Order: sequence, then C-alpha cells, then structure tokens
Amino acid sequence: MEYWREHTVNFEKLPKMFGSWFNYEEENMKECTSSLTEYLTLWHYNTREGKLTAAPFPESLHFLDLTWSNIKNFEGLGKFTNLKRLELHYCTKISSDMGLGEVCETLEHLYINNCKKFIPSDELVKLKNLRYLRLNSCGDLKDLSFLKELPNLIDFRFVDTNVLDGDLSPIVNHPTIESTGYMNKRHYNIKDQKMDELLKEKLKSK
Repeated sequence: MEYWREHTVNFEKLPKMFGSWFNYEEENMKECTSSLTEYLTLWHYNTREGKLTAAPFPESLHFLDLTWSNIKNFEGLGKFTNLKRLELHYCTKISSDMGLGEVCETLEHLYINNCKKFIPSDELVKLKNLRYLRLNSCGDLKDLSFLKELPNLIDFRFVDTNVLDGDLSPIVNHPTIESTGYMNKRHYNIKDQKMDELLKEKLKSK
C-alpha cells in the first residue's frame, strides 16, 4: 500500500519493518532503521555541514520527514531514487532549493512548513511530477508565475506565506490545480472564498 499518498502518514498502520520515527540526537540510526525502511520521520538531524550528502538514511525511502534539522539546501537528495514525498518542518536554516531537481523523476508531494528563510527558485520547477505543494510560513514569494512550470499540480497551499505582487490568478489559470489554501491579505486580488468558487467552477467545466 502506498501510505505516502495519505493526507497524514499514520505510522501505526505501517508494518514495523517499513517505518521508523525517532530523535536523531537521542537514538541510534542503525538500531532504528534497516535496508527495508521506506518511511522515516526524524527530529533534530543536525550536522556540521548542514547537508544531506552524508546523511546515513536508508536509500530505499519513499517518505522522508525532517523536523528541526539544520540542512541548508537539498544537495544529496538524489540518492533516494524512490522518494515520493518530502516534508520539512521548522528547518530554520534552509534557504535554497538547490538539489531538489535531483528527485524530479519521482517526487509527488513536497511540504515545507515554518521554514522562514526558504524561497524557491529554479530547482523547484524541475519537479514536473509534483502533485501536492505546500509552502506554509516560508519566505516571501515574488509571484506565482512558477506554478505554470508544474503541469501536474492539483493542490497548492501557502498559508502564512506572502505573495508580494498579490496576483493569485495563476492558481485559477493553472489547468490542473483543484484546491488551495492561504490567508487573505489586503493586496491579494482574489480572496479565499472567491477562490473556492472559481476553482469549483473550473472543476465543473472540465
């Protein structure tokens, strides 16, 4: 079963051989994972370099969730050749999307939450198979023109992330986006209720 597709991955449903979650500061990676591990939730993965290149994670991962990690970018992600879903929470050092393109063939879900320095650039738009994107409480987005480069996106959320030019029409104009979530701001040209109506109309017209 592809548990990574679920809204929230429930590790209690996972066979123990496939899933692992633990505190990197307090527990031993070798004792908590195996070559069969496909789902990994990890707290406090911190290294001197702040990189994933030397991360001792099983390369069989389909799902990787990092909370309170000091990684600065995504370099080294390409060794996870089966990675379908990546989540980052409170990774306050990350500022660049460098390395995201390494998983462009497989990644379908990308959730980046409470990473205030993170601002995407050219690497994010290489993820042509991406279906779910969350950039919640991240750095300011210049605009949403990058959405047109993600042809399979169906859900885009940017709660507590500011779009500087205020133009949210790229969400409505995107051919496959069905749902979104954000906080209303004075300079936004489409408020959330109106956006919901427009997206519903778009779905009906398909």
